[in-house]
Amino acid sequence: MKLLLAVALLVLVLVVQGEMSTVSGSESISCREEERLALLRINAALPFSIQSSDGKLWEGKECCRWERVTCDPITGHVTQLDLSISHDDYDDDESSDYYRGSLLNVTLFLPLRHLRSLSLSGQRKYNCTDGAGFESWSNLTKLQTVDLSDNFLPKSMIFSLAKVSSLRAIYLDDNYMMDGNINVVVKELSALNLEVLSLRECMFSGTFPYLGNWSTSLNALSLAGNELNGTLTSEGICQLTNLEELDLSFNFFTGNLPHCMGNFSSLKLIDLSHNQFQIKFPSSIFERLVSLRYISLSHNQLEGTLSTRSFFNHSNLEVLGLSTLESLNFQVEVVMDMPFQLQDLELANCIIDVGLTNFLYSQHKLRVLDLSNTRSKGPLSVAWLLENNTNMIKLNLHKNNFTGPLQLPFLTHEKLLILDISDNHLCGELPTNITTKLPNLLSLTLSKNNFKGPLPLMPTGNLQILDLSSNNLIDDIQNTFSRIQPSIPFFYGSIKLLMLADNNINGEISFSICNTSFQVLDISNNELSGVLPDCIAIGRSFLWALKLSGNHLEGSLPLELCVGQDRWLLDLSDNKFSRSIPHCSNQSDLQIVDLSQNNLIGNFPITWLNISYIRAIDIGENHLYGELPIWITKGSNLRVLQARQNLFRGPISKQICQFKYLRILDLSHNNLSGEIPLCIVDMGSTADDSSSMSGAEEFGFDFEEVNFSDANFLLHIKYTVNLSDEVPTNFELELMSKARLDFYLEESLLIQCIIDLSSNKLVGNIPEDIGQMNWLITLNLSNNHLSSAIPNSISNLHQLESLDLSHNSLTGEIPRELTKLTTLEFFSVAYNNLSGPTLDMEAQFSTFDNSSYEGNPNLCGPPLSNDCILTRGAAHPSPNEVSDEEGYDGTDFLILFGSFFLFFVISFWGFMAVLYFKRNWRYGLFTLMDQYFDTIYVKVVLSTRKIGAALTRRG
Repeated sequence: MKLLLAVALLVLVLVVQGEMSTVSGSESISCREEERLALLRINAALPFSIQSSDGKLWEGKECCRWERVTCDPITGHVTQLDLSISHDDYDDDESSDYYRGSLLNVTLFLPLRHLRSLSLSGQRKYNCTDGAGFESWSNLTKLQTVDLSDNFLPKSMIFSLAKVSSLRAIYLDDNYMMDGNINVVVKELSALNLEVLSLRECMFSGTFPYLGNWSTSLNALSLAGNELNGTLTSEGICQLTNLEELDLSFNFFTGNLPHCMGNFSSLKLIDLSHNQFQIKFPSSIFERLVSLRYISLSHNQLEGTLSTRSFFNHSNLEVLGLSTLESLNFQVEVVMDMPFQLQDLELANCIIDVGLTNFLYSQHKLRVLDLSNTRSKGPLSVAWLLENNTNMIKLNLHKNNFTGPLQLPFLTHEKLLILDISDNHLCGELPTNITTKLPNLLSLTLSKNNFKGPLPLMPTGNLQILDLSSNNLIDDIQNTFSRIQPSIPFFYGSIKLLMLADNNINGEISFSICNTSFQVLDISNNELSGVLPDCIAIGRSFLWALKLSGNHLEGSLPLELCVGQDRWLLDLSDNKFSRSIPHCSNQSDLQIVDLSQNNLIGNFPITWLNISYIRAIDIGENHLYGELPIWITKGSNLRVLQARQNLFRGPISKQICQFKYLRILDLSHNNLSGEIPLCIVDMGSTADDSSSMSGAEEFGFDFEEVNFSDANFLLHIKYTVNLSDEVPTNFELELMSKARLDFYLEESLLIQCIIDLSSNKLVGNIPEDIGQMNWLITLNLSNNHLSSAIPNSISNLHQLESLDLSHNSLTGEIPRELTKLTTLEFFSVAYNNLSGPTLDMEAQFSTFDNSSYEGNPNLCGPPLSNDCILTRGAAHPSPNEVSDEEGYDGTDFLILFGSFFLFFVISFWGFMAVLYFKRNWRYGLFTLMDQYFDTIYVKVVLSTRKIGAALTRRG
């Protein structure tokens, strides 16, 4: 028996040694046939099949050799499977399959019984097929990690995923259909023994959830990019003592941080950026977390003074983010000889002491440095910053007081991708070797400085974004194009965004502009002249945004001006273009068009309003005439329509009421007649309400990704409408980095609300239901022929900041309810036929002077000079007063006199009768008179003499 056991043990050892020798040799162990077939079936069912690096599908018998497949080296079972898809692997065109969700058959994975890790990130799944939900994975008893991020999965799938009891790590990032309360989701997953939970950007709401069930197991938690609010309480977070990573960035959390967070001794990463936490320094919380490698507190309510000495024991610190709001006075003291070498330092909007330079000299591993708006000043040497940090990829010195010329490193710096030194006081000519010294630069921003001279020859290399606006550059436009796009043919150049606004660039735009690779071109506010080439309108699909405003361009507009696909913005305002506006195809992708302040004539083509994507049109300050076309399609997205200072005539069409998104309507200074359509109250009924904002009113569009290779930028197009007539309407382009820590994506962009129909020939009444337009901030109906009374419903416009009803024929009294408009900053009902008292001089109405009411003869009360009582007595005697004067005959006087005489007689003889019968009263009265008679007599005589003497002196 012992012999048999020894033989069996020897055989087992030989088998194990044989398998180990196979693993150590050049041949890997064979995969299981049933698992190989399962992998092929899974790959065939995916919308994005997995391919090897040579472009071929999985092939061969040995599935353990396939890319993205990992097998157990002993058993040959598949243990890890990566089926993830990156955005960069597919075309971003929304019509591509990448944006079409598909169903997932979960049962296809069941043959992979030994699977421990699975990634389906980016496969664009929106749910499971019937009868094949995620609960099927409960049969995969070894499955511990699931990555389902970047899909379209709904919140309901979590209920089935919670049944897979073996799970330890769940990644559900970027599933935007998962909206709901975070507490419900966490409660559903609480039965699992999770170590990692990542729910980034899932649109969850609610407060920080209770995580007590994972107090000892949870190592990493990410709830970033949601809509969570409230404070962090000790009951919610203090139990997570084993946390190593905590990411709550891009939410709406408020309040102070619980002191217990200083006990998270294992914490290596903490990201609380882009919230509303109130964090006051010095703080003991972060001083105690000596294991930290990554700290980001940027864009919170940072207060007090932070010294880098508080991180003296943080020898592993690599990332320090302390950027704050510009309005706060948060100070940072930096010292040398710190034990760490930072890779990322962000101090935007902080007040930094003079030790910054010495501190930066001691740092040699910086990859990202953001010192924007830190009040830094003095000569700037980009050279030593780059020479001291050879791995630097991003350097932001925006909005400081740096002076002197732009100095570049002596040696070539190959790592730098983004350089921003805009809004400083740099001067001199631009170096001729920028792209030679920085050959891999993707973005160069030098705007708002004092650079002069021509643009140097710049072999662009990888440069894709060049912003030189607001300087003193003087050059011919053709020379400019040839220096930054010197290659032939032109379209081989790489620059996608060129900003040269507010310089002294002159010359005529030639056909060469159509052979460039620009996707965004801004040469506004320069000295360009001549005509606009026709080629610019012939399907140039790459030209997304074109700004040529504020120049001297003339002639007619190209016939197919808006035909280009993906053209978002067209701004030709403030030029000398003449003749008529060409028709526009409804297939155009135009979103914003500004043709204002030109010499355009003729009718405005209806086709422009039929563009389904168009959001804003400004044709103001031209010589357009005829009736204003309001023909619209059902899918109209128009938010802004400005046609001020033209020659339009006729009535305002009722079709304007169908603009359900329209929030800015300016038809002022025309010859429009007829009545204001009653249905105008329906206009803008489906747009989102927004908080009011003084000064410039902004209208923004969704962020659109600009395909600038590795630059990863987002282009934000913003439309600005100024309420002041002195400041012209303008467009604004913003380019922001797509990196997670570089910007905060505000999805609720401001949409302001204006109706201006002033200076026309409108008649009739103000619509009684105008108070239903509670989104209005400006209402201007002045200089028309409107009559009748002011509607009481205007008092319901609680966001109203400006109300101008002056120069009409309005009658009646001013509604007292208007005093409820507590946000009013401008108010005028001058030059009408109003009567009665003015509004009470209380709250904001105390700031309105005589000019708000003048020109109404029958108005009275402050701030007007005519008093309501005097006015009423002189001009409008009361009915009782008139009746008294007409019926007076002396009878009333006799009755009144007789009543007083009778009262006196009765009182006198009554008193005398009491004295007659009451002897002690008589004695008391005579004694009193005898005691004080002499005193009273003397005082009366003296007072009489003093009065007489005073009258004598005055005489």
